[in-house]
Amino acid sequence: MSYDFANSAFATSITAVIFNKYYAGVIAGGPQGTDFHLFGRAFNLPGASLFQLSIFFGTILTILLSPFLGIYADLSGKKKKLLIWVTAVGGISTAGLAFIGPGDAIAGGILYGIALCMFLLALNFYNAFLPQICKPRDIGLVSGFSWAIGYIGGGLCLLLNLIMLEKPELLGFEPGTFGMGHVILSVVLWWWIFSLPTFTGVKERPPRPNRATHSPNPRAVIQSLSRTLKEMKRFRQLWIFLLAYLFFTNGIETTISSASIFGDQELHMSTGSLITLFLLVQFTAFPGAILFGFLVDRIGNKKALSLALCIWMLALVWVYNLGYLLDPVTEFHFAAVMVGLVLGGSQAAARSLFASFTPPQRSAEFFSFYGVAGRLASLMGPLSFAAVNIATRSLRHAIIAMLIFFLVGLIILTRINEAEGIRSAEQNG
Repeated sequence: MSYDFANSAFATSITAVIFNKYYAGVIAGGPQGTDFHLFGRAFNLPGASLFQLSIFFGTILTILLSPFLGIYADLSGKKKKLLIWVTAVGGISTAGLAFIGPGDAIAGGILYGIALCMFLLALNFYNAFLPQICKPRDIGLVSGFSWAIGYIGGGLCLLLNLIMLEKPELLGFEPGTFGMGHVILSVVLWWWIFSLPTFTGVKERPPRPNRATHSPNPRAVIQSLSRTLKEMKRFRQLWIFLLAYLFFTNGIETTISSASIFGDQELHMSTGSLITLFLLVQFTAFPGAILFGFLVDRIGNKKALSLALCIWMLALVWVYNLGYLLDPVTEFHFAAVMVGLVLGGSQAAARSLFASFTPPQRSAEFFSFYGVAGRLASLMGPLSFAAVNIATRSLRHAIIAMLIFFLVGLIILTRINEAEGIRSAEQNG
């Protein structure tokens, strides 16, 4: 669980709240955008769209690397070593963001894309330990608690960043001492320092029996990938779930990465107000993740996840119609509380449902496909968000695209037979 506490700093302060707003509003020119020249033609892209396109870049890298690294990890028994390496590279790439400024849209987008790729690859390796460290009946509860711990970690780092920017005297420094670069570097240190207990304490299961070598060559990795694709019929429920996950996680991740930009450009909220809003989300997500952890064990992953997706859609409908009952900023806070309650719960229920469909001996391999599904979603999300934003120059209208993805994911989710998926994992492990 310590790694959830550590890496959530990147997810919160870099992707969701502070750096994304800074990149979209300052580095990439805000609503006025950045001018580019390509093949003798000039065109302009708004800052919010450029940030989503940097997510697109990081996603492409992840999709290309994830399946091969996942299979390599299982064949070699080096999940933990790979986790350490991608965490190190992710931190270095993130640190590079501290040295970019206005006008560095391309450099900043590339650095962020690399950092995001490393963050996501690390999640694959970390998630792959879940079926190995707990019994199937405990997966929902363990997944829920780990997400809850993650939101505490992300929230505390975000609180530290708020103090650095708004009240540095509480840390014994003069006002104006800290800038965006210091905030970014603090995230890197948080990520690295709190990862150490996982790096030193987690025991790794030996390589896959009868099929492993300590240094598997590229041909062995490709053969294993081909074999997995041929075995799709044996894990039918798992692949149906991945299709559903492809859609609904698109809505989740794009909503999270765009929320502070929406608050900044549509509601004109200050950086301090946005950080306070996301602190509310983070600390609401803590009891929400634990609640859904218990709910998963009581009613099952599928029902708990379906409930969470319904609440997500209600929250988005509310945000689209902000100002109907109260002032828009106040209603945005109420909608944020709704999101917080299901944010960790939906992600924990999705991870535990997939883990219950996964043979423990092939966890890194299968969780690499889980990661790829999430990254394919991150291709559709940023592109659809950017397209609607470019066409309408309205972030509010982009919400409609997110609602559609949630609805499609929920419909596919209803087709899953949870009991059959668990039996397939047990019989084909």
